[in-house]
This record gives sequence, structure tokens and C-alpha cells, in this order.
Amino acid sequence: MTLSLFIHFPSIHEEISCEFRDHNEAIQIPGCVPIHGIDLPEHFQDRTSLAYDLILQRCKRFNLADGFLVNSFMKMEENTLKSLEEHKCSVFLVGPIIQNGSNNESKGSDSDLECLRWLEKQPQKSVFYVSFGSGGTLSQEQVNELAFGLELSGLRFLWILRAPSDSSNEAYLGAKNDDDPLSFLPKGFIERTRKQGLVVPNWAPQTQILSHGSVGGFLTHCGWNSVLESIVLGVPMIAWPLFAEQKMNAILLCDGVKVAMRLKFNDDSLVERDEIAKVVKGLMDDDGNGIRGRIEELRHDAVDALKEDGSSTRAICQFGNALESSVNKM
Repeated sequence: MTLSLFIHFPSIHEEISCEFRDHNEAIQIPGCVPIHGIDLPEHFQDRTSLAYDLILQRCKRFNLADGFLVNSFMKMEENTLKSLEEHKCSVFLVGPIIQNGSNNESKGSDSDLECLRWLEKQPQKSVFYVSFGSGGTLSQEQVNELAFGLELSGLRFLWILRAPSDSSNEAYLGAKNDDDPLSFLPKGFIERTRKQGLVVPNWAPQTQILSHGSVGGFLTHCGWNSVLESIVLGVPMIAWPLFAEQKMNAILLCDGVKVAMRLKFNDDSLVERDEIAKVVKGLMDDDGNGIRGRIEELRHDAVDALKEDGSSTRAICQFGNALESSVNKM
């Protein structure tokens, strides 16, 4: 979806004269589900900025590329692929490629892996996993609302928590905060939820968590790696995008392949505790049966794509042939 935005952005820029956040109608990127302008990445939101101009100029050069290698798979973005091919774009969907959790992740310390020992004690599909990736952060007020929402849900949870920040991508940009994330939780939260959940500071082995049988849902920032990991491991999601293209990923998950639920923000751009509790319970209870069924189908599609005769395997071979042909012409 993001590649399609980049390729078609010059024409979208010409068709829509106002700021995208002020555009009342949904934007139809060819081959993609409709998207509202406010859900485009932040650097697309100010036409007067240098970043916007640089993006526009780069996008105008995309047609010079011989092809694009994309970490996705056919059943995930079939309509987008067909549309790009109609526009004479060579796109090779070679995914889903995810990190093997048995390698780098297994090198964590005992404290890092405490969560895996905790998961072993929980019933099947009973734990709701919360993580905003390696760089996502929430404000202090939002951390409080999320904490109370998880508590209100009454469900088991595993929450990977970073110290709060007013910038949603502060950790991603390299800002260092040595404060203990647990010290920012509401007073008494750890004690009240000791039998209900576990809060782990900063980092945990995500693919090992998602592959654990006790995990039944995932609140994600919709970073692409996390999205693919959740799909490959068959874990239904709640989408909480923070920055970059994550809102677009959330729309693909919720409105496209329909394997995630979306949270509603209030007028102050805050997700309130009651909303969190309601949606978490909805995903983990019977209301989530449809999503669980669809993500299981998509999981099988992802596995099939990487089989010997799968669509992604064929795409890798086609890419190799195209590369060899290009080299021979030099």
C-alpha cells in the first residue's frame, strides 16, 4: 500500500489542491482500500514543508526503477499488486520475511525472558500482548489510560512498556531515557494486577511471545515487521498506529484483510480506558471469532506463499532472472 502511494503520489498531489488533512473525501489510491487524508504519513501533511517537496520529487523518480522488491505476499495485497502491474510496474512480493525468534531474541537476559516463563503458566489463548515496537512511546496520560483499560478488561495481559514521552517516536529516533518505565504506571497498578498481568520494561522477545500458545491477541503500533510477525504466527490484532506509514498499515489490516480492530480516539487524541477495555474484550471474546478465522486463513496463505511452488518463491526466482538479464545487458 505504501509503495502504491509513492508511485501515485505525484498524480494525487495534482488532483487534490488542499492539505490532505483538510480533504473531506476518502482518497482512492489505485488497488488499495480508500484512505482519509489525515491517515497519510505526517510528512505528507504540510505542502509548504521541505520534507513534502523532497518526497514529491523522489516519488516522481519512482518510474525510473526497473522493479521493486517488497516484503509482502500475494494474498495480503493482491489487488494492489494487480493495479501496479497494470501501470507497468514490476513488483516482486517475496515475503513474509520475519526474524527467527530462536536466534537473536534468545540471547536476552533472565529478566528479559521472565515473560516467557510467565506465559508458560497461562491458559491457551488467554493473554493479550501489548507492545509499541522498538521505538514507539505514549504520553504519560495515555500510559495511565492504557493501564486502567487493561485493568478494567479483567483479562490477562503482557505489556512491554517504555518510559512515556510527548513524541510518539522518541525511542525510535534514539532518545535515551534511563528512567524505570514501571515508575510511570498509576499508583498501585502493579500490586492490583499482579495476578492478572505482567509489565516488562523496554524490551521482550516478540516473535517468541507471539508464537506462544497462551497469547490470543496483540495490541500493535502497526510497524510492518510486527504486522508480518503477527500474521505469520496467526495472532489477531488491535491497531494503534503512532507514526510514519503505520496508519496506512492499520487501514490495510482493519478495512482490507480485516484481521484487526481499530481503537477510537477522543477529541483530545486520547484513547480512553473504557474504549480500551471494550475493544480488548471484544477481540479476546466471541466478537473476535471472525477476525480469528480470517487471520488463520491469512496465516495459511503466508505459509503457502513461501513453499516451493508458492507465489513469493516464484517472485524471488523472477527477480533473480530479471537481475541476471539486467546484468547481462550491461
